[in-house]
Amino acid sequence: MLRTLGLALIASVPAISVAADPPPPWSGELSAGLVMTTGNSQSASTNAKGEGVFNSERWRNTFTGAAIKAEQTTAGVEVVTAERYTVGNKTDFNFTDRDYAFFALEFEKDLIGPVRERTSETAGYGRKVLTGPAHLLELEIGAGARQTEAQVTAERFDDFIGRGRGAYKWNFSETSYFGETVKVESGDSNTFSESVTELRVSLVGKLFALGSYTVRQNSDVPPGARKTDTITAVSLGWTFGK
Repeated sequence: MLRTLGLALIASVPAISVAADPPPPWSGELSAGLVMTTGNSQSASTNAKGEGVFNSERWRNTFTGAAIKAEQTTAGVEVVTAERYTVGNKTDFNFTDRDYAFFALEFEKDLIGPVRERTSETAGYGRKVLTGPAHLLELEIGAGARQTEAQVTAERFDDFIGRGRGAYKWNFSETSYFGETVKVESGDSNTFSESVTELRVSLVGKLFALGSYTVRQNSDVPPGARKTDTITAVSLGWTFGK
């Protein structure tokens, strides 16, 4: 009798389930690379980039920063062949599971390229066309303002611009991916486009290797300057919050 009553009491106790911890709201990654040569001609190039993302049910804020510098020394003469710094912040408000509004601020300083400084403030609409888990695709369209300064002439331009952006990511494993991002900003003084192709491969734990190829193009440049710049970078990085 007592045994039967004990079994009945045990059966009546509701099962206690342990919920998994929610993912942290903050995530991101940091990476850096260095290439050096010595001998008759000495050269050194460095690149670094970082990204921090805050995610909530309705909001996503993404902060990015990048730097690249390359210099070459021949017969004691040092020449800087590339030096660029960029920072950006983009805030998204998700009003459905796939649709969002965004506001983006971007600043760039290039000491070698045809455009010395570029600042833009844009807002618009975005759509998550593919939501994973393997394939992700976001498309955006918007408008705003841009302020630029030419490298050679120091001439300044203030434009109303249209902005388009597409970002694709193929997660071929839990920690590695192939990505392609294309952005176009067009105004009266210049049309600027940028294509970034990336391959990230996990090494050990949160350590990864990152290879990227960037193509940047300006439709209007000072005399003697090239319209297209390319950057090939290889670096090591570390993820956090994931």
